[in-house]
Amino acid sequence: MSGCNGWRNRETWLVNVWFNPESLTDLDYAKEYLEEQVDQLPGVLRDFIDLGAIDWRELRDHVRHELEEEEEEE
Repeated sequence: MSGCNGWRNRETWLVNVWFNPESLTDLDYAKEYLEEQVDQLPGVLRDFIDLGAIDWRELRDHVRHELEEEEEEE
């Protein structure tokens, strides 16, 4: 599947939906949290999850853009 609700892929979109990052710190937390949780899964379940598919750059760009828009509104 290519693209999902305006995002590069479903994995990236889901990070935005579930974590709703409002800062780069929020994104760092999300990444660390997901890595920790996936590491704790049994191997068979871990094989179903591809954290490498998440486009963290796109998420960072989105957060930066949102922050810039907020600054412009002030």
